[in-house]
Amino acid sequence: MPTNLTPPTPLSTERSAHPLIPVLPPLRPNTGGAAAAERLFGLDEVGGDFVLYVSIPFCRVRCHACPFFIELLSENDPRAREARYVEALVADIQRWGRRRRWQTGRLRAVYIGGGTGSVLTTANLERVVDAITTSFPLAEGCELTLEGNARDFTEDKVEYVAGSPINRVSLGVQSFHEDVLRVIGSPHAAEQSARVINRLNRLGHTNIQLDMMYNLPSHTREVWQSDLRRLAELEVQHFTIYEYRVHHGSPQHNFIKRGKVPAPLPSGAEQVRAMYDDVVEAARKSGFDMYMIDYFARPGYESRYNTWMYQKDDVDVLAIGPGAYGYVNRRRYLAHRDVEGYIATVGRGEHAVDSVADELTGQERRERYVVGRLMFHSIDLADYRRSFGTSFVDDFGALAGQVVDAGLATLDERELRLTESGVGWHRHRIAYGRVAPGVSRVTTSS
Repeated sequence: MPTNLTPPTPLSTERSAHPLIPVLPPLRPNTGGAAAAERLFGLDEVGGDFVLYVSIPFCRVRCHACPFFIELLSENDPRAREARYVEALVADIQRWGRRRRWQTGRLRAVYIGGGTGSVLTTANLERVVDAITTSFPLAEGCELTLEGNARDFTEDKVEYVAGSPINRVSLGVQSFHEDVLRVIGSPHAAEQSARVINRLNRLGHTNIQLDMMYNLPSHTREVWQSDLRRLAELEVQHFTIYEYRVHHGSPQHNFIKRGKVPAPLPSGAEQVRAMYDDVVEAARKSGFDMYMIDYFARPGYESRYNTWMYQKDDVDVLAIGPGAYGYVNRRRYLAHRDVEGYIATVGRGEHAVDSVADELTGQERRERYVVGRLMFHSIDLADYRRSFGTSFVDDFGALAGQVVDAGLATLDERELRLTESGVGWHRHRIAYGRVAPGVSRVTTSS
């Protein structure tokens, strides 16, 4: 089924008329230190449902187009940075976990990412997981995802994961073609990914999700279709697709400027649109549903982390570790973006909160709600009223009319639902505009 990837003529982007690009309060330096952050976050108040993001900020190499905060960690690790970091991280997890807000709440989902979550040794990974499960009250069915690279999954790590509280594994495959991976500087190993998936399946660990990329430099539709066929052959329950993006100033950007690497095609190019159609059709044939824009799952395997973060109103996102973005007590925040600084701060007995935003206003909460629900294609009007005590049509009637008139959505007494064109429009404005509802894309996880 054709999918329109070319954004229609933009509607007004004025704050008062267009919540699809929310203007949220900026992050400001936390000049008050740990005490100020504790007060702003209401850590001594009664808590509710929350999710947890744990940052492992290390990678073995930096992919050529990566825009995120990471630090490189060599395998021999002469300065024992991994051990020192894990020591601090475990202490920080335990310190956060003692606060009333979390002890009286319910932890619904955990995401161990980064960086590369799987880069830790098996012993250190076990320490981190144990700290999480003993420090917070896990709700029944709590999802615990480990993000990683198949190269890190030694036999002892595979066996540990299969028998541990980790009940979901997210592997960054990107492509099953080694030549494609070399062009983007990816450390992932195509066939090693397949071997890890098969080994986990044999050990009874079947909740596996993959990240795939399209429109890579020199990417052909034939190669992409081959990747989709290989994906269909593997026993995975979830996959996520990303259109390759080159960020200004990245190594890949410089390679392209110097003519060493061809630039990706424009998003609206016929081949790119065809690639998107290919994955939608392949997913349908293999029993996957696109339950969230660019997220595909078999029934019952939708990401609980993203579902709680995007579909529930004001759920706290407790983010621990360098470079992690969180959302607590209706405030966004950023942890230290420096590993050694983080270790030192934790060593002083403080929470490493670098920046904090003002509390969201009622209007900003509504805008955040709209953006998050539309990532799942629709807004339930009754749920909106339960959340805010007002009518969606009263609050956003002018915008809803514009969106419906442009053919981007339908509206009835139950819901506003994006059309096929509307999905393409929203994904470009939000997912590829690098705007997320209240939490940075860094913590919007697969």
